[in-house]
Amino acid sequence: MRRLTVMIITFYFLCGTAFSQNESSNKNVSKNISQSYSGKFGFYNPSDGLNNGLLFGIDGITEFLHYNFFLSGAADLYYKKTFDIFTAQGQNHPSISDQQMILIPLHINFGYKLADIPDADTRFYAGAGGGYYLYFFGATTSSGSGGGLFGGGFTTSTDNKSGGAVFGTIFFRALVGKIFVEPRYYFASKVTNTINGNPYLVNPTGFAITLGVQY
Repeated sequence: MRRLTVMIITFYFLCGTAFSQNESSNKNVSKNISQSYSGKFGFYNPSDGLNNGLLFGIDGITEFLHYNFFLSGAADLYYKKTFDIFTAQGQNHPSISDQQMILIPLHINFGYKLADIPDADTRFYAGAGGGYYLYFFGATTSSGSGGGLFGGGFTTSTDNKSGGAVFGTIFFRALVGKIFVEPRYYFASKVTNTINGNPYLVNPTGFAITLGVQY
């Protein structure tokens, strides 16, 4: 898990380094193109047992000023320890002593400028995109019985699983100066698997609203 955390931090650092440029050079690469990058965080409400939590993200943006649209490449991050994605119910539901989920949606987006208010330095965009999400799931579960002549016994198992699937997304971004608010909806393919012999379902489909800064 520590190695995975280091990999994620390194990934974000490399993305930030790639997107980072001096403001004097990234605001007006040419008369028709503006390049920028942004960081954001906010509330994420996923589906099927993945509880509400914080979502963090970065993206690099190339805006084609003459045609009023932009293209962006983005990476988001969701980390959670309290959730229930196991599909078994009742007595078949596993006893969980520890677990964690790391979800990383990677996507490319197209955004169109709906309106521009120059006097208020305000712009409004709407768009859509798609990509591939990665998940890393680790869990420690217990099984056994407390009955019997000697009180029975419990066994503990720890395992880690990873995978991913494609997803689509739609979004709206209101930019005032350098500050923006971005509601976004994810349409994701579901992934089913087992961990320690227990079936689970990963479904990142859900809604997020984030606050960020665009440079």
